[in-house]
Order: sequence, then C-alpha cells, then structure tokens
Amino acid sequence: MDCDGSVVKRDKYFSLRLLDLGIPIKKAQVDEFFQNEFLLCETGRADLKQELPLRIKDWGWNKTLEELLDFWFSGETLTDPDMMENLQQMRRQGVKCFLTTDQEKYRMAYLWDTVGLKHNFDGKFSSCEVGYLKRQPEYWEKACLGLPGCKKDEIVVWDDDLKCLAAAQSVGLRAEAYKTFRDYKIVMGRLIEA
Repeated sequence: MDCDGSVVKRDKYFSLRLLDLGIPIKKAQVDEFFQNEFLLCETGRADLKQELPLRIKDWGWNKTLEELLDFWFSGETLTDPDMMENLQQMRRQGVKCFLTTDQEKYRMAYLWDTVGLKHNFDGKFSSCEVGYLKRQPEYWEKACLGLPGCKKDEIVVWDDDLKCLAAAQSVGLRAEAYKTFRDYKIVMGRLIEA
C-alpha cells in the first residue's frame, strides 16, 4: 500500500505550508531542492539533515533545522481512519500488509514510529532503504526479495501514481490505481474472495 495519497493524506505540500507562514519563499527554490538533493535523500544517497542547511536560509527560514523538520513532518500525519481499520481487518484475516513509499529516512522514521504506522503494517519498503524510487522497476524487484516465499502473482500493489504502477507491472506484479477508499475496498473485496 502506497503511503502518501493513500494511507497518509495531506491538505497542502510542505512548500505551500511555508507560504502560509508568511515566509517570502520562492517556490522555484523549494522545487529545485525537491527535484535534486531530495531525490538523493529519498534513495539513501544523501542525508536530509546535511542537505537542508545549505538551502533553508535562502528560503527565508530563520529558525533551527529541527524546528523546520518538526513543522514539515508534523503537518503531514493525517491518516485515513477507514484505511487503517481496513488494514487491521485484513491482517486479522491473515493478509500481509506492507507500506511502499518514496521517503527519506527522517520522515520515514517519523511516520513509522511517531505517527505509528508500524502498528498497521507487517513491514515497509521505503526508497531510502531499498535504494531506488518506486517508479523504477528495481525498487519492486528488491521489494519482492523482501517477501521470501511469496509469488509475484500473489502480490497486489496499490498506488496513486501511474508511473509507480507501471514499474510494478513491468516486473510482473498486479498493480491497482488507488483513487478512493470506496473503490479500493470494492476491488480488494473481490481479490480476497477470489
């Protein structure tokens, strides 16, 4: 199950929330960071706490790095209660549930431990640990290696990103587009009954 957009909902992206604080930030500067250094952080090739200090003064942030991370992470913690209940129900029925996500290590730890996603999943495949992003077939190949004894045709991937779904399908996994919880539940119900 995909994390952001399926399990965790956000009202606004971090960069837009910064604007709400009245910080005269240039969206292009933040976008540049997320299109470059942040991608390295998401695949475990760079450390967010080393990369962000090089940028945040240009963004107009005048507090500490830890305050910025707290503002960022704590503003993106809203989980879908229906999805959380459904995951617990499936796990009680013996269905193994894993979180799949493009995440850098600090936000991953925050979501897993502080938000408590670890209580709703049997494990996680985070890009910072896997070394690839979900839109890369290598991500899904490595994730499958983390499921010994499980055949690819037994795995169902749910994601709201079509590029991630295409990568999962390219390695032989069944991939379903997550649009709404209602649609998800209908399809999952059919799959479990089959």
